[in-house]
Amino acid sequence: MIDTLASADTTVWLSILVKTLAYAATLVAAGSVLVLLGLRELTEDARGALRRMAMIGALAAAILSVLRVPVRASFLMGGSIDGAVDPMMLGVVADSPLGASVIVRLIGLALILAIFLPVRGAKWVALVGALVTCASFALRGHALGDPRLLLGTLVTVHIAGLAFWLSAFAPLARASRKEPAVKAGELAHEFGMKALWIVAVLIAAGAATLILLGATTPDVLATPYGQAFVIKLALFAGVLGLAALNKVRLTPALQAAAPGAAQRLRRSIVVESALVLAILATTAALTTVTSPPHERTGMAPLQPKTVQTAATVSGNLPWGS
Repeated sequence: MIDTLASADTTVWLSILVKTLAYAATLVAAGSVLVLLGLRELTEDARGALRRMAMIGALAAAILSVLRVPVRASFLMGGSIDGAVDPMMLGVVADSPLGASVIVRLIGLALILAIFLPVRGAKWVALVGALVTCASFALRGHALGDPRLLLGTLVTVHIAGLAFWLSAFAPLARASRKEPAVKAGELAHEFGMKALWIVAVLIAAGAATLILLGATTPDVLATPYGQAFVIKLALFAGVLGLAALNKVRLTPALQAAAPGAAQRLRRSIVVESALVLAILATTAALTTVTSPPHERTGMAPLQPKTVQTAATVSGNLPWGS
């Protein structure tokens, strides 16, 4: 995969960038709602900040998700700008799994905005929106393999867990900066307890998905897809290592109001955030330039520089569409 990226053109890199930003904004939008409802130690000020973060994330995710359609159309036309505005190519992409995923995601993002409505039950509408948004990832990529329902469920659960994790960083950093050390420590402790379950779910869902895709054999690990998986695994191991450090050392120090504990926690959160963004970027690159073992679908990966007709594209859309 590294060799492929080294020779990639501007369109490929643009596709990876837009996809990475869309992933991050979508996870923040959905995760902000999950954190808002999942962490009891949040102050009212923190809850207001999370509502604003959910709104900004939802609007950014909507724009970036829609933008992926013309970028994908240009990609399929070999990087041609004309492809981004060609009605036929735009129609092909809109009718593809990517188009379906974007439509469902927009619905979920719209429901997330209910978090601002001053009516009873609005937060549950936003929760449905968050889950629908997470489920939109299951409408494309490797979730389209068999068994589709199980793979889709695993992908949705995986995305929801990652969204919660990523979106908890901001309120944790905010609490360590604005709240008394003991109060911030209580929030960090609550997140740490829930994070244990999230880690277990992420590992179980990821492992089950790889097994179902047949992506655990030595032959697959030697492919670009396998190389990307190893990179993601190494990055995730770094996240887990920092999470363990936070729980075992930094959180108790914060609860005890130890000097410098809040600053150390914020530095750890910055590094964790960077690692998660690196995971998202790796995923974006993986789904753009390669695909899971194609024995599962019988489809060969699409070559970025190949200009194709609408009929060819519609019948040979890759996993990363």
